[in-house]
Amino acid sequence: MSNRVVNQRPNGQAQAKICQFKLVLLGESAVGKSSLVLRFVKGQFHEFQESTIGAAFLTQTVCLDDTTVKFEIWDTAGQERYHSLAPMYYRNAQAAIVVYDITKQDTFGRAKTWVKELQRQASPDIVIALAGNKTDLANKRSVEYEEAQQYAEENALLFMETSAKSAMNVNDIFLAIAKRLPKNNGNASSGTNRQSHRLGETEGSSRMPTGCCK
Repeated sequence: MSNRVVNQRPNGQAQAKICQFKLVLLGESAVGKSSLVLRFVKGQFHEFQESTIGAAFLTQTVCLDDTTVKFEIWDTAGQERYHSLAPMYYRNAQAAIVVYDITKQDTFGRAKTWVKELQRQASPDIVIALAGNKTDLANKRSVEYEEAQQYAEENALLFMETSAKSAMNVNDIFLAIAKRLPKNNGNASSGTNRQSHRLGETEGSSRMPTGCCK
C-alpha cells in the first residue's frame, strides 16, 4: 500500500521544504494507541489489535501550505513492564500524544502521570497533545470532555477526543501538532534503534535521517 498523505496544500503549489519530527505515543495498555497510528498511517482499523511489544515504528507525511512535515512515529507499549523503556523513545522527541480511554477513568489518571513525566524529562520544547480516545463508546463515558479540556488548558496541551474506529479527529490531532511544531527546527534527530515493526512500515521508512528542513 502506498503512503497516505494528509494534504493541506493547494493543488499545484510547489513544495517548499520538508521537515522531519520524532513523535511518540504514550498511554496505558489498550487505550488505542496502535489503532490511532494505524488509522492515521494506513486508514485502517482492526477491531482486535494485538498489544504492542516494546514499540512499533511508522512514518506518515502531513502537507501544510509551505512545508511537508514527516512524522517518525514511535508507538510505545502500554504495559507497566515496558515503562522503563519509555525514556528511550521520548528522548529527543519533538512531539508526543498521550492517549487515554474516555470509558476508563484510571487511564486518564495514568495519562496525567505521563504528561508530568514528559514535562519533567523530555525536551522543554516538546509539543504534547492529549487524546481522549474511543468516542465511539461515548455511552460508556467515564471521563467528561470538560474535565479533560480544563486539564489540557492548565498544562498548555493540545486536546482532542478521538475515535480510531470512526476516524474522528485522528488526522486532525496530527495536523494540529504539525502546525504547532517549529518549521525551522534543525534538531529532528531520531537516535532510537527500532525495536519492533508489528504494524509494518510505510513507504520510505527504511532509514531515519537526522536533518529537518531541506
